[in-house]
Amino acid sequence: MQPIYQSASKVVFILMALATIAGMLIGKIDAKDFLTLASMAFAFYFANKGETTQPYAGK
Repeated sequence: MQPIYQSASKVVFILMALATIAGMLIGKIDAKDFLTLASMAFAFYFANKGETTQPYAGK
């Protein structure tokens, strides 16, 4: 498995997750919107298989 900093999609996924959490904590994002954004991000990340020869096959 490659390090996390060598995969652009993993870096973007983590940055999106952190920004969404920060937005909820400072009151810019409602809890219902947080759930929607987090669900969409996780669904995309785990549905996008990329190369299927690797375990967990997420990009």
